[in-house]
Amino acid sequence: MDYEIVMPQFSDTMEKGKVAKWLKKEGEFVEKGDVIAQIEAEKALMELQSFRRGVLKRILVKEGEEVEVGKPIALLELGETLPEVKLQAPKEEKPTLLEEKPPEVIKVKPPEEKRMELAPGFASPYARLLAKEKEIDLYQLQKEEKIPSPAHAKDIEVFLRERHFTPKALELLKDYSIDIQELLKEFPNKKIDQDLLLTYIEKKNIPRKVPLSSVQKSLISNLSKSFPIPHYHIYEVFDLSLIPWDKEITLTHWLIKIVGDAMQFFEKLRAIYKEDHYLIYPSSNLGVAIAVGDDLYAPVVKEVNKKSLGEIAKEVRELRKKAEEGRLTQEDLSGATFTISNLGMFGIRAFDAVIPYGQVGIMAVGMQDQEGKAHITFTFDHRIVNGFHSALFVKHLKEKFLDKNYLKMLKREA
Repeated sequence: MDYEIVMPQFSDTMEKGKVAKWLKKEGEFVEKGDVIAQIEAEKALMELQSFRRGVLKRILVKEGEEVEVGKPIALLELGETLPEVKLQAPKEEKPTLLEEKPPEVIKVKPPEEKRMELAPGFASPYARLLAKEKEIDLYQLQKEEKIPSPAHAKDIEVFLRERHFTPKALELLKDYSIDIQELLKEFPNKKIDQDLLLTYIEKKNIPRKVPLSSVQKSLISNLSKSFPIPHYHIYEVFDLSLIPWDKEITLTHWLIKIVGDAMQFFEKLRAIYKEDHYLIYPSSNLGVAIAVGDDLYAPVVKEVNKKSLGEIAKEVRELRKKAEEGRLTQEDLSGATFTISNLGMFGIRAFDAVIPYGQVGIMAVGMQDQEGKAHITFTFDHRIVNGFHSALFVKHLKEKFLDKNYLKMLKREA
């Protein structure tokens, strides 16, 4: 009996997943609980375990391919061992009365066709035809081990490229959609190098093709779902002059702690929307925007209200290191109801931010001026928190940044 292994849904927001690596091969026996594959989704790498035992009969989705949640990715033949295949000799059937005299078969001679001459060599018919058209001595090149034996059309195409392009030019070609035949017409009887190719690209104004990473695809997907949500902004200027931040405990660490404490007084800031109800978390779980190269992550600091500044600073540094090394898990990226994005460190005066999908809001922090004041923009999901309650939250937050006793207590416990 065959059992379908489908692309799992590791989170409420996951719609697609990519098979990063198969850890079991076709024909291998799989125990219940064995990790059979690594799945990449929503910026994290997760392990896919088997819920049944049996033989991995067929892999339906190759490594690197992305499919929707719920789609089959492999077939598992349930059982204890490899199935035995018994071969039976075909039964000799006696002809019925109607079959005793077979009908007369009229043979029609097909029209004569002109056979196309193929290049000699050990290769597929199409590869030999291609070699003939391109005047390639397939037989001799296979003897010299310059073309594999047997050869396929792809091998002929690779050889042709290597004959007309230098290695650096071939590497550069991967980044551009260029008609090779047009290029060869432009430079007949020439070995095209990198400089010549770059000149052609600039002359023809050809754009460079940059594929999206899985992280960028996930971000685009979630932002596309976030933007249509009914939302609004609150623009305010905060006095942050009393925050004694330094290299060890930065302004971002202070922001996480103070916002997390303030969220304890406003349960809707700890809520997510689910069609006909809210889910309200008891603790303050905050996402913090972290950029690594071209990729943007928002790992989550959980139970902020129960942690000291020092603990938060240490955890954020660990999360950043995991992001840089590509080791963030689904657990690291899930559970937040509110996110903080700080671009003030880059000299940005003020900006708007899009609410991460599934959260109630985001806080966009601009740079501090000489007096320690900063423009902060809040974006809220109107389905969860209305303008009245969000205004109370922002007011409460402003007061906490000016509460000297509270700030001293945080610094002392750091």
